[in-house]
Amino acid sequence: MKKLNCALLTATLAFTSLLTARTLAAVPSSSTHAAIQAAYEGLGKAFQAHDLDRFMTYFQPDYIDIDENGKHLTKEQTRQGYSAQLRQMKSIQSRYVVKDVQTTPSGTLVEMRLHSHGTGEKRILFAKIRGHFTDDLWVRDLWVNTPQGWRLRRRQTLKDDLSTGP
Repeated sequence: MKKLNCALLTATLAFTSLLTARTLAAVPSSSTHAAIQAAYEGLGKAFQAHDLDRFMTYFQPDYIDIDENGKHLTKEQTRQGYSAQLRQMKSIQSRYVVKDVQTTPSGTLVEMRLHSHGTGEKRILFAKIRGHFTDDLWVRDLWVNTPQGWRLRRRQTLKDDLSTGP
């Protein structure tokens, strides 16, 4: 009976240490968090500068964007959407707040909140409408660390609140 209890205790301790090691591996280092925050800042600077080519370098070739309704967009479709947005914007200021970072087998999963505000104009028929906007975006992004740096592989939009005014 003592041998059985000892074997069970040993197995339990081994299993517990394995779970602890996996749990600790799932918590990214502070340098990972800082590198991803820096990547978001790079995205913001490129977008603010209307530099779509530099902005899109942060996206993996197999990038997928999933909107609030579950629609999937490829990297090229996403590029076209951002291009249309940039044509309408005169100025934009953004603040990226990383809320949660978790290491997964497929990359680093990040929940991020983005608050943007700016000005722009939109052509409707023969008139140009000028005004301001604010956007509060909540996403779950999957980042991968490549030889070229951190790149987005997937974005799932959880909530996007856009408001515009004159």
